Amino acid sequence: MKTRILLKRALVCLLAFSMLVATPMPYAHAQQQTILVVAFNCIPTTFNPLLAARDICQAVWFGGMLYEPLILNLFNGTLVPWLAKSWEILDEGTRYVFHIDERARWSDGKPVTAYDVEVTWKLIMQYALPSDLEGILKEVRAVDTYTVEFITTQPWARWYASFGGTAPLPAHIWGNLTDPLSYEIIDDPKKHVTSSAFIYDSSKPGEWWFFRKRADYWKTESMPKIDGILLRYIGEESLYPLLLLRGEVDVVPAFPFYLLGQIVGRPNIDIWTFPIPVATEVLAVNTRLYPLNMKEVRWAIDLAIDKVEIANNYFMGFGLPGDRCLLNMRACPEFYVREALWPGYNMTREQRIAEANRILDELGFKRGPDGVRVTPNGTRLSFKYIIQSSPLTAVRLRSAEYIISCLKEIGIEISVYQPLAIMDYFIAAFLAEKKDWGFAQGCYGEYPEPWYMQVYSYLVPYIGLPQVRATGFDKTEPEVTQKISDLARSALRRLNYNELVEDVKQIIRIYKDYIPTITIAYWPMWILAYRTDKLTNWHPEHATKWGAFGYPQPTRPLMSHELTPVGIAPAAPAAPAAPAAPAAPAAPAPYEAIAVAVIVVIVVAVASILALRRRAKAPPPKT
Repeated sequence: MKTRILLKRALVCLLAFSMLVATPMPYAHAQQQTILVVAFNCIPTTFNPLLAARDICQAVWFGGMLYEPLILNLFNGTLVPWLAKSWEILDEGTRYVFHIDERARWSDGKPVTAYDVEVTWKLIMQYALPSDLEGILKEVRAVDTYTVEFITTQPWARWYASFGGTAPLPAHIWGNLTDPLSYEIIDDPKKHVTSSAFIYDSSKPGEWWFFRKRADYWKTESMPKIDGILLRYIGEESLYPLLLLRGEVDVVPAFPFYLLGQIVGRPNIDIWTFPIPVATEVLAVNTRLYPLNMKEVRWAIDLAIDKVEIANNYFMGFGLPGDRCLLNMRACPEFYVREALWPGYNMTREQRIAEANRILDELGFKRGPDGVRVTPNGTRLSFKYIIQSSPLTAVRLRSAEYIISCLKEIGIEISVYQPLAIMDYFIAAFLAEKKDWGFAQGCYGEYPEPWYMQVYSYLVPYIGLPQVRATGFDKTEPEVTQKISDLARSALRRLNYNELVEDVKQIIRIYKDYIPTITIAYWPMWILAYRTDKLTNWHPEHATKWGAFGYPQPTRPLMSHELTPVGIAPAAPAAPAAPAAPAAPAAPAPYEAIAVAVIVVIVVAVASILALRRRAKAPPPKT
């Protein structure tokens, strides 16, 4: 009996350890190394950079991991040489010249050249989404092996982002593809060739993606002190505090502000956020629908929504009330236009609702028996309301319900209330040919420049996912939209910042009278919460602004390269390294060796038990 019990226990142990070894472990081969574990909340569908505009997850989270830019545009306003060691602006701002660092090498050992930049831009202009540089950028030309120039028809205010932010692709690979849009590495890390310090190593799709440090990284003075970066998908934001407190993740770059109370003041945890919130919570109004095409109706709606209540209570004091413009004038006082302030600031709730009702009454929209207004032709003011459910799902859903109650007070009914996943929302709000909703509530990110949203949201023709694409304002008020678009393009031509400011202020003065997109609140989208007991030397302000995105990602240089594992001194800069020879097969990680040893012991034990059992059952020898 005892033998049978021992045998069962041994077999159970054997099965458990077999499962342990068979289960893939994130970066299991690097258990003795220092890995930065980053939590994020979306799953990429592609690592093809030409498709980044169609996959916001790649664009935000993985763009800076896959390739490096010519220069770094840091949050503190500094421009740092990177792949390009220097640059010049010539010919009165119509020629931007970058000089590539001769040391720069791709991970397959080939040099990074000006030709890589030229080929990358040919691919971008041919295959990527429409660019704001159409009609501006004449040519990208490799002057020689290490000199590339961007030739424009006019000065370009965002040259440092549009041109300096170029992340070249290896031309010896991408230049030879017959179908660049179909080239994919997300499921085949062996195909990854990069100029950056980290190379795509492995993944468990839908769970984690691991980038290991290159031993042969060319920029030796900025060699990372950590051994790799693991991006870990955590779909449920409410788990962030627990995972951070338990040390299962090192940093959450987009920590929801409504969960901050669970980590603030806790040992070994620190946070960083924008000094003044500039993410914009908006209510796009579908001006294709009558009577939402009337600016007076939008004035009434803007007055009825209690923005102070939403900022203080629904955004828990982390938000600021929205004005009649798309940029937070508190964050950038040089753009201040007094008449664009929300008129509800100096009114009581009763006064605001009364004024909104007066506007609708005078327009002839009378209330029906159920309190819902009708147009003179009998059409009810009843509309569909769609909501971008992520990020900020709980806060946005609660604030949307409150906004709907505000609309009800002035006789506007919401007949359909539909939360949508982020990509579904983008399709419905921006890309769908027919838009059957009346209101679309969502957010724009904290962009690199405070004027970005006001300038790009009403450019025509469309660039990316601008607000004009959602509202249809270019169809209902084409002359007004054209004035705004002309001023926006003028602003983008300014190399003199004061002139740019004046163009943007002119946009605000026009926009405030029409408000096709109503600004609800400004709030902090990107709060970094991170552990200080594993890694030190955190400098979130050194995070690189990436293209249109202002997100302070810890995966981008310099920030990731400066992190120092606790307990070690920063290493002295190494001498330039020659291209590494193919690595020998890695030795088994410690946990693997232990597991194997234990299994061997168990197998031996089981064999011994079985042998003993056979001996016990064998007949006694004859004497």
